Amino acid sequence: MSRLATGWVSIHPLRRTWRLHISAKNSPRALLIRKRLRIQFGSWRKDLLITHKRPSPHTIKAKIRIRSQKNRYTIGPLIGILTVAGGGRFRGVQSNFIDIIETGRKKGAFVYVVPIENIDWKSKTVQGYLFYSKEKKWIKERLPLPHVLYNRIPNRMFEEQAHVKAALEQLSTMRNLTLYNPQFFNKQQLYAALQRDPDITPYLPQTVTFTSKAQLYHMLSSYSFVYIKPVNGMAGKGIYRVQKITNGDYLVQYQEQDDTVSKRFSSKGEVWTYLAPLIKQNYVIQQGIDLATFDNKLFDVRLLAQKNGRGEWEVTGAGIRLAGAGKITTHVPRGGSIQPPEDILMAAFPHIAPRHLLTSVRRMALRIARSLEKEWQTLGEVSMDIGIDKNMNIWFIEANAKPGKFDEPHIRKLSLQRIVEYAQHKAKFIEVGES
Repeated sequence: MSRLATGWVSIHPLRRTWRLHISAKNSPRALLIRKRLRIQFGSWRKDLLITHKRPSPHTIKAKIRIRSQKNRYTIGPLIGILTVAGGGRFRGVQSNFIDIIETGRKKGAFVYVVPIENIDWKSKTVQGYLFYSKEKKWIKERLPLPHVLYNRIPNRMFEEQAHVKAALEQLSTMRNLTLYNPQFFNKQQLYAALQRDPDITPYLPQTVTFTSKAQLYHMLSSYSFVYIKPVNGMAGKGIYRVQKITNGDYLVQYQEQDDTVSKRFSSKGEVWTYLAPLIKQNYVIQQGIDLATFDNKLFDVRLLAQKNGRGEWEVTGAGIRLAGAGKITTHVPRGGSIQPPEDILMAAFPHIAPRHLLTSVRRMALRIARSLEKEWQTLGEVSMDIGIDKNMNIWFIEANAKPGKFDEPHIRKLSLQRIVEYAQHKAKFIEVGES
C-alpha cells in the first residue's frame, strides 16, 4: 500500500538545479536520512537534492506530494496544460495558464505548459514551459510527459490540424497518462448524443440539422420563432433569430458586433432567399424558447460542472447572463452582462424561492454532464447555458467542453481548485477520504 507525504520542489531558474524540500514532521524516516532522491519517468530522470529548508523565493517552486511504496518514491501529480506551439512560445490564454499553475503550486501539483509540437515521442519527454512567478516569465525546460494532461488547445482550427489529431489520438492511448477533455463540441453531435438519452429529452428544444427550405418552412410552421446556429459557433457569433410577427410578416435578426440587425420579410420564401446565401457552413435550426425576462431583457443560467477530487461530477457554480437591451442572445461578448442569480430569479419568479429553481437547474446539469460523459468519456468539465421559460420550465440550450473562465470570483477560485483535485485523483496522489 502506498503512502503520501507532502513537500516542495524548487528549480533554480539559471542553474536548473532541482531540490526536494521536506519537513521532519510528515516525511518518512527513510527519506529524511537521504541527501538526494532520484526521480524517474520513463527515460527522464532527475536527481533532487533533499533539504529541510524552505524553498527560496528566487526559485520556481510548487507544493507536491511524495508517494512511497516499498521504499520507492515518486512525486506528483505532474499536470500538463496541453496546447499548441506558436506566438513565440505557445498559444492560449496565458493568464488562465498562470492561474492553474499557481493553484497547483499552493494545492499540491507541479504544473507546466505542454505544446504538442514540443513532445519527443521516442523519449516521452517534452520541451515544456515553467512559470517563474518572481520575474513573471516563462522558462523552457525538458520535462517528462505528465501524469495528467488538461486539454486547452485554444480553438477548432488548431484542433483540426492533422498533427494535432494524431497527437491527441496517441496521447489518449498511453498508459499511466490521463488526457482529459475531448475536442470542442459540435452542436449537431451534441444534440444527437443527448437525444439518445430518454432522461434528457424533456429538457431539449427541438433541434435538427439545417439542410433545406422545406425544413425552415416546417420549423416556422411549428414554432413562433426559431434560432439558426452554426454547429461550430462560439459566443453567439453567426446566430440568426427568425420570428413570425402579428401581421404574417417575418422578422430576421442577428448581431453584428454590438448592434442588433433586423430585417422584415412578407413571406417564408423571402426569408429563405435572404438566408440561403448567408448559411455557408453547417447549421442547426432550433425551436425558440420563450425565455423569462428581467427588465424586458432575456436571461439564462450559465453553469459550470466539473469532476472533483473523487472523480464525481459536481456543480462548481452558476451565474445569470442577462442579454443587452434588444439583443437576441445573452452572450457577454454580444452585449450581455453577468448578474447574481438570486436577484434576477426573485424578480422574474416572485412566487418561488430562487434556491428551489437553482436546485432544479443544478440537478438537470449533473444529469446532462453524466449523459455527455457516456459519449465523450474523457470529459472532465463542461459549462452549460440553461434556459428557464416564462412557465418555469427548464431547457438545455448549449454546452462547451472547453469552458472559458467564469468572472465570478468564488466560481473561478473553486474551478481552479477542482482542476488540480481531479488531476490528483486521476494520478492517485490523493489520500483515501480526501476530496
